[in-house]
Amino acid sequence: MSAKPTVRPAAAAPRALGLAALGMAAFTLLDVVVKALAPTIPTAELVFFRFGGTGVILGIYILAFRKAWPRRELLWRHAARAVLVGLTAMSFFYALSGLPLALTTALAMTGPVYVGVLSAIFLRETITGAVMTAVAMALVGSVVIVLGNSEAGLGGTTSWLAWAAAFAAPLFYAGGIVLLKVQASDEPATAITFAQAMMVAAAALPATMATGFVMPQGVEWLMVVALGVLGTAGYLLFVVALKMIPASLFALVDYTALLWAAMFGYVFFGEVPGLTLWIGGAIIIAACVVGLRGARG
Repeated sequence: MSAKPTVRPAAAAPRALGLAALGMAAFTLLDVVVKALAPTIPTAELVFFRFGGTGVILGIYILAFRKAWPRRELLWRHAARAVLVGLTAMSFFYALSGLPLALTTALAMTGPVYVGVLSAIFLRETITGAVMTAVAMALVGSVVIVLGNSEAGLGGTTSWLAWAAAFAAPLFYAGGIVLLKVQASDEPATAITFAQAMMVAAAALPATMATGFVMPQGVEWLMVVALGVLGTAGYLLFVVALKMIPASLFALVDYTALLWAAMFGYVFFGEVPGLTLWIGGAIIIAACVVGLRGARG
């Protein structure tokens, strides 16, 4: 995002954190909808609906309130990042089709750690001891989750691919964040998100047609609409929260993702997270904290 957060009095922090937590809940509910649709709707089609819906809603918003459209000369930047955003969504959605919601979310939380590594490789930022410690902790947490969740199904090809996708998603995410650092775009957040959402949807459309378009039936249409609505709602709540508190404080909300995923996984799919998932998730969260403090230092 290009807009810098406006830090307001401490009294605004609880409200801002509450809005951000609701935004994270909206994104996690989006994952619930994806997981529910995965048995009947192909992954590429889910990506198309998710980003196409967000793009349409933001396009209407930009028109209605006369906001700025993406600048034509910067479209190539958006296209480059849209590739990584699309790969992140494809990997994460596919992982959700074969693995429990909380487990997939826990592995995805390693993303911020990988940002530090990729920043050192591609942006020549210094790899500190804290970053290396964070990487080691994140790997340990991931191993604990994998070894403790063999009941998720490791015997079939599909399950192995789901596990591979779960590990690939945070790597693609980290690549997208590093590319965003390079871009340093001065465009409004709405313009950036609109451009990238439409580009991801456009890229997913050929894959959707190649795998065979599946027409949603009955209540599935409401769920498809919910993909775009929830994605847009989560984004807007995040933007409002970022205007009220520093990004460093906002980052704490990321840690609520595992709680939302555990709760929604139990409510909607009857998934009961095991002890090893909580242990591994705690190690990954600690790794993110260590990496964040190391970056500040």
